[in-house]
Amino acid sequence: MPAMLLLGLVLGLLSPAASSQVYQIGHCLYGCPLGTDSSNHLLVRAIYALSYNTQTKSADWVAYEISAGSIGIASSLSRETITDDYVAETLQDADFAAAADSGLIRAQYVPLVGFAATPYWQEVNYLTNAVARSTSLSQGAWYGLDWAIRNLVNREDSVFVVAGPVYYPDQEPRQLPVSTSHRVPDAFFKVIVTPEGRSAAFLLEQDTPVHLHHCEQQSSVEDIEELTGLDLFPELSRPLEPTLHTVLGCF
Repeated sequence: MPAMLLLGLVLGLLSPAASSQVYQIGHCLYGCPLGTDSSNHLLVRAIYALSYNTQTKSADWVAYEISAGSIGIASSLSRETITDDYVAETLQDADFAAAADSGLIRAQYVPLVGFAATPYWQEVNYLTNAVARSTSLSQGAWYGLDWAIRNLVNREDSVFVVAGPVYYPDQEPRQLPVSTSHRVPDAFFKVIVTPEGRSAAFLLEQDTPVHLHHCEQQSSVEDIEELTGLDLFPELSRPLEPTLHTVLGCF
């Protein structure tokens, strides 16, 4: 059975009709993504939720709300990884260290800066939030998009983010030079949504050159759902308005 950690903004509601427990996870706007394997581990922490895939050794999706009050200065905060008590089957520090020569680094889905002003910032250091990402993408388009999101939050007060990996079935599985069974993502998706339903979607290729701007990797929720097999917003009752790209620096 997958481990389930119910912490943070989780409200259990009893449905009289079904007489079953229904959980509303506050990190997921319009419901948490559906479509992951039944063996995945659902982890809900104070600042994010994720569905961890022990086969690929990566979350299939992560969801979080970033606000003006959560963003802080992270320069003095520890980046030391934390082993997850609920999921033992993760990549380890030594696995990520072995990737240096191949241009991959240990990166995080949920950004430290985005929660540096909260008392829960250390949660981003759990190995279940870690993933192998190329140095060029991390320093280029991924960094630029995270910066643009923080700039947007200063104007919108808060936004919701859903991010995760993309694996292309026609590509040779990419791996770190370690014996641990896993798969390195071929690309990543990131979808930004406001409580009013405005959105922007990006598909960020793993081998993106460092100079390539995040705006050159715009996508759509529909394309990302087709690539991943996920229903990203299962409780959405009306179409999202893809109008956030301009306020994320894309003209």
